[in-house]
Amino acid sequence: MITQFGYKEGVIHWGEINLKKLAQDFDTPLFVYSVDEFLGRMKAISESAGYDHLLCFSLKSNSVLALLKEAAKRGFGADVVSLGELLVAERAGFLPSKIVFSGVGKSNGEIISANEKNILLLNIESESEYNFIKKLSAEQKINFGLSFRVKFEVQLEKLHPYLGVGKKDSKFGLEESIAFSLYEDAFKSGLPVSGIHFHLGSQIKDMEIFRRASELALDFIFRLKKHGINLTYVDVGGGLGLDYENLVEPSFSEYTSCFKPIADENYKIIFELGRAISAPSGILLTKIIRKKTSGGKKFFIVDAGMTEILRIPLYKAYHKVMPVEMNSKKEEQVSIVGPICENSDYIAQDIILPDLSEGDLLCILYAGAYTSTMLMNYNGRPHPAEVVIKGKEVFLARKRQSYDDLVARDL
Repeated sequence: MITQFGYKEGVIHWGEINLKKLAQDFDTPLFVYSVDEFLGRMKAISESAGYDHLLCFSLKSNSVLALLKEAAKRGFGADVVSLGELLVAERAGFLPSKIVFSGVGKSNGEIISANEKNILLLNIESESEYNFIKKLSAEQKINFGLSFRVKFEVQLEKLHPYLGVGKKDSKFGLEESIAFSLYEDAFKSGLPVSGIHFHLGSQIKDMEIFRRASELALDFIFRLKKHGINLTYVDVGGGLGLDYENLVEPSFSEYTSCFKPIADENYKIIFELGRAISAPSGILLTKIIRKKTSGGKKFFIVDAGMTEILRIPLYKAYHKVMPVEMNSKKEEQVSIVGPICENSDYIAQDIILPDLSEGDLLCILYAGAYTSTMLMNYNGRPHPAEVVIKGKEVFLARKRQSYDDLVARDL
């Protein structure tokens, strides 16, 4: 984190905000987001580039309107992957000229809506998608720039199989040869071809992977140029990895420097970053509701689980957990589990924590990305409240669902 976070008089404070008091005021489970952290990270990334670029925040990582409005007001862009996200981005105040529509399964209706809203780019991921846009162009003017998502053969580090989305056999993107032929056809058809897109995966920490992808993309762009196809935008996706365990910050300058060779050729770089911005900008507060020992193993059963932070069992992900109040020097090895009727419902396995009591609070760090956007009502659990802090101010961003909300859609 780049904002102040730590214990003050035995209680975790985030800047000026006492997290124990937040839990008392809003109950738990509770998501807390820092505007200062969120904007600070966006500003740091943008300033590190030093070349013409557009930083688009990825709404799939976090779609809390109160945060999005802050980014939109400061001229940042939005990366969306559905009509729903496009409408949220619009409501947050992002300019259409700063919205990029990605995603492997855009429906015809979503493409038409994107065209009506005059967004900046639409990243095409299949021949079928392109063919529909070409057909649509005979009926109406295409108002967005066409960009094709190309799969470049880059050796990815050992990522979780769900995270390496740039691989050859992935459902995402187009093989180079197919993409090239579509560029040629679009150019000959007079369609507004203006960009190229690539995205390798998530949680990439080896900068050499980004550098290699940049080299391959530039080579592809030069080949297009030889055929008279001149682009304006190079959308380099996202994927910058975070250290969830040791909380060591990535080097934003090292990351953005990977794409400088492309920018030096007078192309505007588009970043689609989500996790690197929003994950450290959010935490999840949860309460110990039961303690038990089973088979010699100690458990803290808390009121948050996979319904709030699905990415832990889904990706076998790690999140650092801290007691909100440090009032015991005695330590013990415990596993923190949720209340859901699934054996995979855990927060942390066999970690060392102080001796805590039922009713004590825990803080789950880096919980601002791919958490609230993946909420579910499994086991009849209402969604938690979500609050935003800004300096000394606290705002309720999303109210807690009621039990009536769980059946509100039923007829």
